[in-house]
Amino acid sequence: MPSMPLDPSLPAPWSYGGKTEQARTVIVYGNCQAPYLAQMLASLDDLNDDYRFVFAANHAFPGENIARPIPEPWLRNVALVLVQHEEWDGNPALLALKAQLPATCPVFRYPSFFVSCFWPFECPEPRGEPEPAYPWKRYPLGDIIGLQIAQAGLTGELAVAAYLDHSMQKMPNMHVRLQRDIDRMHQYDARCDVKLADYIESSFHNEHLFWTSGHMSETAVAELARRVAATVRPLLGGSAERMELCLAAAMGFSGMGETQIPIHPMVAEALELNFWQADMTYRWYSQNWTFYEYIQNYIEYNTQW
Repeated sequence: MPSMPLDPSLPAPWSYGGKTEQARTVIVYGNCQAPYLAQMLASLDDLNDDYRFVFAANHAFPGENIARPIPEPWLRNVALVLVQHEEWDGNPALLALKAQLPATCPVFRYPSFFVSCFWPFECPEPRGEPEPAYPWKRYPLGDIIGLQIAQAGLTGELAVAAYLDHSMQKMPNMHVRLQRDIDRMHQYDARCDVKLADYIESSFHNEHLFWTSGHMSETAVAELARRVAATVRPLLGGSAERMELCLAAAMGFSGMGETQIPIHPMVAEALELNFWQADMTYRWYSQNWTFYEYIQNYIEYNTQW
């Protein structure tokens, strides 16, 4: 999937599918997971009508103050709205969207993927500035232990050794952290028409599903699309058999975003992450780093790549 441009006048990737101007609209509202869901749903080719799947962001983009509205033509003839569950009901983006839709428009809620326990030291990143090629900065998320090592002035292998020592001393109870995330996902499920918690519980040991707390692999995105499609099938039509073929054909976009935050070896051991290997590499924009390489580059805030 291409990176999303910031110009909503472009026909894609804000809008996916829709073979004709008369296509009916399915709005997919949510965070950065929503456009991937919209594109996967648009791959289904046996639905009961011509549908365009339109991404409605629940957040503002870098340098902007509010979420961008959906272009008015795409709000005509809305067949269905898919709303991602949020932990608060007052998001101005959702309120503005609802104000533009008829009260009789069908609405289905789906949960967001959110698991934070794989990165127990995550924090806001105070260093660096956005760049044209990196609107979220070179290192979008911080690591509190890494920042402490950086403030101490350590670099190179010594910095990595200090990080490992200090982080092991500060490591929280990972089973408590994991259960907190699983409980949250069940709470999301209870408020949604689509359920995800059981999938996460059964898969996270053996599959590298989460690249950040809310960015997932293509396998996880496909599972979300599979469950959403099954839930809305009474309205949009299609068959389970054809859906599997279409989703398989839509794979190959290599997951969400350009960064995979590496997982600490002690976290991998505690949570029995069977996919984890000491020498596994993680995508970081144009780079592929092991956990140890990433930590060194992060501590040094290396931008020479």
